[in-house]
Amino acid sequence: MISLNIIIIAFCILIQAFFSGSEIVLIASNKLKLRQEIAKGTKGARLALNMINNQQWFLATTSTGTNMFVITSSVIAATCFHQFFGIYGEPLTIIIMAPVLLMFGEIIPRTLFQQNATKIAPRIAKTLWIASRIISPVTYLVFWASRLFYGRSGREAFKKQHLITREDLALMLRVSGEESDFQKKEKKLIHRVFHLAESDVADVMVPLINVTAIPDTATVEDAIKIIGRTGYSKLPVFKDRIDNITGVIFARDLLDAPDIPAKIGQFMRKAVFVPELKRADDLLISFQKTHDSIAIVVDEYGGSVGIITLEDILEEVVGEIRDEYDSETGQCVSLGKNRFMVNAAMEIEHANEKMNLNLPKEDYETIGGFLLKQTGKIPKKGEAIIYRNIKFTIVLSDKKSIHEVIVDIKKKEIEELRD
Repeated sequence: MISLNIIIIAFCILIQAFFSGSEIVLIASNKLKLRQEIAKGTKGARLALNMINNQQWFLATTSTGTNMFVITSSVIAATCFHQFFGIYGEPLTIIIMAPVLLMFGEIIPRTLFQQNATKIAPRIAKTLWIASRIISPVTYLVFWASRLFYGRSGREAFKKQHLITREDLALMLRVSGEESDFQKKEKKLIHRVFHLAESDVADVMVPLINVTAIPDTATVEDAIKIIGRTGYSKLPVFKDRIDNITGVIFARDLLDAPDIPAKIGQFMRKAVFVPELKRADDLLISFQKTHDSIAIVVDEYGGSVGIITLEDILEEVVGEIRDEYDSETGQCVSLGKNRFMVNAAMEIEHANEKMNLNLPKEDYETIGGFLLKQTGKIPKKGEAIIYRNIKFTIVLSDKKSIHEVIVDIKKKEIEELRD
């Protein structure tokens, strides 16, 4: 009799483990991979995918099955212990059965099933489907009672719970990085979208020191010359000092200007001002609604600190956008194998991507900022800065900033120089 009870308890724990593991399989399986298995003709893959798509019902099945066999094994164990130990039977049941059920009925099967969820899903699908039919009367009671108890709000909460969140997608990207489900470019694009959502306008803007602007006293002829020299289609207009931007000149507005010596004021458009702490993705939406393509970034005191264009925001997602007016020397030019001429204003993120540098991004945004952080000063022309296996040689600098740098990416030679 004792041996029979032990066999029944072991059987109940085994079935509990099956239901518990099946539950994690329903949650952790990769639908894309299951569709691939269906295309290959893997037996049980289609049924597994259908069950995952009808997840609410089958999760109710696994929950019901788990609880049924936990209760059954616990009752049998309590009866046996009571027969042998009398009043000490009940506490002994808790002390012994709780860790056994937790370890062999929950932790171990869940861990094993989760590691290979997508592979296991087709194999257990038929068995789980049959089990769901057998215990369906009890499952129906549990299922409908829960819906009655939670009502509409509960159903809505369930739907929201099963929507893919940003955190879920980020986790998928990390996992897919190991399994190569996503192409590198697609992953990079999604990461950039996430990065944009976390970026303020100040992170994306062109700082005022790098802005080409024109005073409001300038003539149309002056503006045309600057546009021709720089290739810019828009120029900020300032009054008295550059941090007091009052408007914007568009190149196309000057094409039909009848009076070349005229002041640019009559062609100036009203400037759009945005705070530097505004989210970049919110500004993108604003640009879409208002059909603007440039804004002046201001600080908390109302002073202009930079400009931001629609192109600047889009480049955060798709990478650098070049047109026929962009100068190659503006960012990065290859001088040979692992050797580049770089504008010090090039952003760290773009430099890492272009030259595969893996430079850290801290409280600076550009190559110039990185070098200032490394040296603690403004290095002179010809000065070399070594960081890991990278040698930076200053080509052009002045008293205020670094302008151009040659980047040499080496292996052994740099380490020898350091030693």
